[in-house]
Parts: sequence; C-alpha cells; structure tokens
Amino acid sequence: MSIAQNGYTEDSDDNIEESLQGFREQNQKLVEQIQNTHGGAAGGSKGNLNIKPDLDVKKLRPIVKQLNSVYSRMSYESSRAQIEENISKSPAKGMAKAFPKTVDFITHLLRDNQALLSLLDMFKDKQKLLYFLLANIFTIILGFVLARRASKEGSLFSRLFKWMFRKCFIYGLRIFILIFFFGSELAPTFNIVKEVFL
Repeated sequence: MSIAQNGYTEDSDDNIEESLQGFREQNQKLVEQIQNTHGGAAGGSKGNLNIKPDLDVKKLRPIVKQLNSVYSRMSYESSRAQIEENISKSPAKGMAKAFPKTVDFITHLLRDNQALLSLLDMFKDKQKLLYFLLANIFTIILGFVLARRASKEGSLFSRLFKWMFRKCFIYGLRIFILIFFFGSELAPTFNIVKEVFL
C-alpha cells in the first residue's frame, strides 16, 4: 500500500517532510527497542551493557517485522530517500556515494517481507552453524596446504595462473559451502541482488 493511497501527493513538499519526520520517529523507536533488547538502552553505563553473547533471534524477529512494515508502507522513492539520509549520517556514506546501487539494495532489503527474516533464520540452528564454521576452517587449512605445495618453478605467467586458480577454487568452495548450508535462507536476498545489480 503506497502513501499516495492514504491522501499523500508526491507533489506536496510539506507532506513529504511530514511523512519523513513521522518515519524518522518510528525508526528512532526501533533503534531504542534494539538497544533495549541487547542491553544498550539509554541510562545504562558502558560497563553494564549486559550484552548476551548469543544472538536472540526470537526477540529480533518482531523488530525486523516492524521495520519491514514501516518501509513497505512508504512509497519506494520516500523509503529510499529516508535510507539515503540515514546512510549520509553514518560511516558508510563513502561506500554509498561510490556505489549508489547499495542504497537501492538496502531499500529493497528493508521493504521485503522475507529477506531479513530469512537471514535471521540462519542463526536458529546452532548445530548447523557449528558445521558451517568447521567447513570454513577446513577451507582455510586446505588453502594453506595448497599454497605450501605450490611449485615455485616455472614462468611468471604459469605461477600467476596457478595462484589465481587456487584462489578461485578456495573462494568457490566457500560459496558452495554457504549455499549448501543456508541456500534457502539466502534465496530472498539473492533475488534482490539479481534485481538490483544484474
């Protein structure tokens, strides 16, 4: 449902500013909820944040749903403008300026009702996370072994080709491992990546 359906007209600068101000206040409330959930609420001392080592997915899910609801009710242009303004006040502003499509990606991600929730689902199964970590440790060891066994003889081109092949093999293996363990959880985000960047 777009803002235009609720009496909003895109030609009215006053309405744009009022709408953005309302969503800024809602975003601030969401930030405060996240801080409270993870012990970072205002009024607490830095030495007593009470941050839990485990990611509490159950507490984050309603916050993510509310965030999705806020941005999905806005028009795409309004939500993108809001996100771009937020990024401009953060350390990520340089990256957003160099890669403008990053803002589009984040906008689609926050407006999508499945992508962020699916990413959170990656942290539900602790045993799967452990196997995923062990598999990545294996790729690190394998990369080290292959680098040690690589011949230092041959032409510069031959050694460069072998180095590139080894790197591509290791990173390809890591991508395969990621998709093998979390393919279904990553699928909505991959769809956004294809829509924005490809």
